[in-house]
Amino acid sequence: MNENRWKSAATYGLFLALITILYTLIQTILEPKTALALVLWVAKFAGSIWLLLYFIKDFASHKEVFSYKDGFRFGVMISFLSSIIAASYMFLHYGFIFSDSIAEQMDSVMNILESNNPGAVDTFAKIEGKLPQIIFIFSLIYWTLFGVIASSIIANYTKKGDLFSNTESKSI
Repeated sequence: MNENRWKSAATYGLFLALITILYTLIQTILEPKTALALVLWVAKFAGSIWLLLYFIKDFASHKEVFSYKDGFRFGVMISFLSSIIAASYMFLHYGFIFSDSIAEQMDSVMNILESNNPGAVDTFAKIEGKLPQIIFIFSLIYWTLFGVIASSIIANYTKKGDLFSNTESKSI
């Protein structure tokens, strides 16, 4: 049963991570204007929360009793596995696939800093080579924490059944 839970969480986590991956690809390739970028971010945010709710409810549908704790744990499992997948993609995205986008962004940041704080330019130059690893770590932490918070709220809406009823005593 525990294996089934991890298998389901991994599958659901992959689908949840695909939302973030597609959003990142659209942002990088199409470079939408501010209004469209905001609409895309809202769609990603709402879609991720709705999908997490749907996945937890789907997993709970096969059980007679599904407590808040069960929903919270399963939501955190989905979120954590999704975070690993999405953060790994971000590492590949900025480290290998679109590595030139980091160089462009760093050049524009360094040009701005040159006039304001020349000492910071050297610091940013040192960070540039490690930016994909930094993005991986911060993405993993951020998305996992977001998943924990979202799971704690969503789990309240996925619980079902009466924990205090004894189904064996009713059948006797």
